[in-house]
Amino acid sequence: MPPLAVSNSSIPSLMVGLCQIKTEEWAVDRNLRRTLEALNEAAAGGAELAITPECVLNGYPGDQSPAARERFGASAVFLDGPEMQEIRGAAAHHAMTVVLGIAERSAEGLIHNSAVAIDPRGELQAVYRKVHCRSFEDASRDGIFTAGDSFSTFPVEGREGSFTTGLMICFDREIPESVRSLRALGSQLIACPLATNTSSLEGSLKRADNEMITRARAAENEVFIAVVNHAHRFNGGSFIVGPSGEVLTQLGTEPEVAIVAVPLGIVPTRFHSNPLGWMGWGYRRPEIYDQYLAKKT
Repeated sequence: MPPLAVSNSSIPSLMVGLCQIKTEEWAVDRNLRRTLEALNEAAAGGAELAITPECVLNGYPGDQSPAARERFGASAVFLDGPEMQEIRGAAAHHAMTVVLGIAERSAEGLIHNSAVAIDPRGELQAVYRKVHCRSFEDASRDGIFTAGDSFSTFPVEGREGSFTTGLMICFDREIPESVRSLRALGSQLIACPLATNTSSLEGSLKRADNEMITRARAAENEVFIAVVNHAHRFNGGSFIVGPSGEVLTQLGTEPEVAIVAVPLGIVPTRFHSNPLGWMGWGYRRPEIYDQYLAKKT
């Protein structure tokens, strides 16, 4: 097994800001103000990339009832709407990349659970629409969100280099193909906005909870994963894990902006540079798997 991805001054790092924000259901204006305050704090702390929770502006309302659909429509934001313009302006002002979790309203009137990457000039770099939606979320079942159909990556230009970053959201991490696809696209870091209760990453676990699964996803694909949750309502617990499954940091339940130097340079040099190494990426035989993995049952 390769050495753990411990901090080392000789390894190029990216300063990542975990913006664990206290949100209120449906309160777009107040949540926007708190988000802007968190981005200001992240920038002041030297963050080169700041990540917010899932659906941070409308607070990821727990009500998924038919009556809530109209409220979702009213609280979802357009990519070119005023709320996004403010966030994009903040990214440009601070010359900082931002990953923002939003309920996105498309021009066609569809609602997507999206993660948007905004570059240091305030331009949209990537728009990821959550591919894996549980039944209570999925508009084709009982929910409000129209699922996406693709994964993508984008470069984050830091002071110590350019780092390939992928996007996923919450439940995506429980589907192995999510991180596998993002690894195939060259991700060194995956930003994962979240809206669900978290468990402690330390100590003995009696069952495979979401956090154990996330550590396994990071290790089996040899990438860093940064997960950012809401404060209080979904009990916080934002964290970063590394390519050996190690824990870099985990926050508590309170609102907090934590700045972490993530040694992303270790991924291409010590992990992905050897496809026949520890996790054996180069030994895979996709032509065999396809005949089975195309089946849903």
